[in-house]
Amino acid sequence: MAKTEIVADLHAHTTASDGEWAPEALVDAAAAAGLKVLALTDHDTVAGVARAAQRGRERGVEIVPGCELTAYHRNIELHILAFFVDTAKDSALGALLERVRVQRRARAVEMAARLSQAGYAITEEDIFAAAGDAESIGKPHVAAALVKRGHARSVRDGLLRFLVGNAPGNVPKEQLAPEAVFAAVHGAGGVAVLAHPGIAPHDELIPQLFRLGMDGVEAYHLSHSDVNRRFYAGLARRYEKAVSGGSDFHGPGVKPGVTLGASGVDERTLADLRKRAAVHAERASREAVKSV
Repeated sequence: MAKTEIVADLHAHTTASDGEWAPEALVDAAAAAGLKVLALTDHDTVAGVARAAQRGRERGVEIVPGCELTAYHRNIELHILAFFVDTAKDSALGALLERVRVQRRARAVEMAARLSQAGYAITEEDIFAAAGDAESIGKPHVAAALVKRGHARSVRDGLLRFLVGNAPGNVPKEQLAPEAVFAAVHGAGGVAVLAHPGIAPHDELIPQLFRLGMDGVEAYHLSHSDVNRRFYAGLARRYEKAVSGGSDFHGPGVKPGVTLGASGVDERTLADLRKRAAVHAERASREAVKSV
């Protein structure tokens, strides 16, 4: 999608998960980039949304409440973006996020134990200190702790040498089923979209995911080629599903060369996502009334 058409960047991360910038700084950057709309999509948390929304009201940037979740289909990792969700802790999504938050913390503790057993002195306190205010603790925080301890040259080095594949500190995530993620997102009145499908393609799964309830695909991810973008946008149209787009911004130190607003969606595409979310929100509201 041409840069001049972009009004919304629907994929960005903050210090609430593994991003470099605080929510307020991210909103300031969005305003400077001329964006009208920004979706906060931190991994497994909506903790930064309220702060971003407050700054958004001051800077004239609409904040779409969202997050990025991880699901698995037969050990294939899938990243799912959620947009326009109810961020309340007692929402359908809130319950799932709390479960994942607890699991992430336990996973970090296990990573520290395994690394120490392998001869790399690191404690869970080191990891929590590296995470700072982040509610969603992940591998980048462990890698940062490894750097501080002198075991890795950089966060990327720490990730690649210690935290992937058969590396000593790699502890798998809990494997959530895609349909469970879709149900939680829909129960919170949001839409669920497959993130960056072109990075590790499993295009054969997309029709099945649509049947399970997935609302669309992120055709306009910054890493996608023009061929990728046309293919995924066309696939969404074929199944009458939505498309989304975003930069997947984490900050210049975390993802060099990625600029906020460099990829995103136009007004028409954003309106379609809103319409689909409204349908789920109305359905969730009816179900809530029934359960009273």
